[in-house]
Amino acid sequence: METAEQSTKQFAEENDVLKQFMELLNQQNMGEQSQDFMELFKYVAGMQLQLAVMADELQGVRQQLEQLQENQPKSVKENLMAKVERLQEKITDLSERLSAIKDHLVETAAQAVNAFKEKGKSEMCSVVQKGISGMKSALADYRERLTEVMLDYQKTANQIDSIGDELKQIGNSVSNVGRLLAGKGTKEVLDEKPGVGLTRVINKPVKKAVENLRKVIASVDRAFEKLDRLSERFSVGKEAEKGSRASLKDKLSQMKAKTDQQKKVPEPDKAKTKSKAECL
Repeated sequence: METAEQSTKQFAEENDVLKQFMELLNQQNMGEQSQDFMELFKYVAGMQLQLAVMADELQGVRQQLEQLQENQPKSVKENLMAKVERLQEKITDLSERLSAIKDHLVETAAQAVNAFKEKGKSEMCSVVQKGISGMKSALADYRERLTEVMLDYQKTANQIDSIGDELKQIGNSVSNVGRLLAGKGTKEVLDEKPGVGLTRVINKPVKKAVENLRKVIASVDRAFEKLDRLSERFSVGKEAEKGSRASLKDKLSQMKAKTDQQKKVPEPDKAKTKSKAECL
């Protein structure tokens, strides 16, 4: 597990890399590319924050379940605990995938700076475009996984609602709750003390997470738009430098031709000089 010190150090290193890249882009009159790149990084950071909030809320639910009084039905507590743990694992997986995407973005910035130092602007643009291509692929996989997790959250929320409805109608039937959790039908049993409040408490953050995941998916879609625009702008920057190099080459060729022409002695003058020599 990453310590606070390691996290702080990583944050500082990331900031240093991004700062260098942003300064380089601005020096090359690529302010729009600089702005788009930073906005993309902020999208990823924002998505990470949303996932962290969901993970914290689920941890709070686990703590509530652990502190439940003994008069609560054991099967309900155990099964809900298992569901919360499974949802936590899914959020952790999403967070790790997102961290990899953010690391890829920072690494692209670092490679772009080195490419500029070694080979110039055109190579820098090529490195960024390659990085964008890789990020699109990773982000597409991440979005697919996000959708799967959101649907699983929704399924879990519906299942918890069903348990609550059953408890409300016929009481805390251990057997019926177990059958519902297993996806089976219910059997009529004697009334017991209701535990509907428990399912409501557990389901509130789960339902909230469904809405948050929808927002994260929307953020991913906006990130795709940024990636497309960023790729296009770096392509323009690359072509612009190629055009600039071609113009410089043409200009040097023209200057060389002019110099060569000036070095040549005009033929009429040669003939005139020869004629004077003959006369002598």
